[in-house]
Amino acid sequence: MHTSAAGAARFSHQHRFLGSDHARNARRTTLVVAITAAAMVVEIVAGWAYGSMALLADGFHMATHAGAIGIAALAYRIASRRAADPRLAMGAGKVGDLAGFGNAVVLGVVALMIGWESLSRLASPQPVAYGEAMVVAVLALR
Repeated sequence: MHTSAAGAARFSHQHRFLGSDHARNARRTTLVVAITAAAMVVEIVAGWAYGSMALLADGFHMATHAGAIGIAALAYRIASRRAADPRLAMGAGKVGDLAGFGNAVVLGVVALMIGWESLSRLASPQPVAYGEAMVVAVLALR
């Protein structure tokens, strides 16, 4: 079968499905990762220092957010770098979908870990420094 370049050209098109604000959203996402990670570190350190399961659980909850948003920031970067790659038949937008799936798996694992630690503490209670933990918890409410 013989095809001409002109005939094939009429079927070619770009698979660039990135939004017009892609770069701005990527920068903002990176900033949110930094803010979330800072709050996470404070809550986890305070939770361990004061024996507060609530602060630990919220700190690890923040870790899942920092991880999920971090993966989203990485997906933004990969999608923009691979947007013109002809090997990606449906464009680089699927990177975000894969990032979302990975986030869901990680969130499920962390939820199981928090549940296990909570059950362990029900079986073997530990002292909690409520005053100090309450200060960190109130600050975390923002």
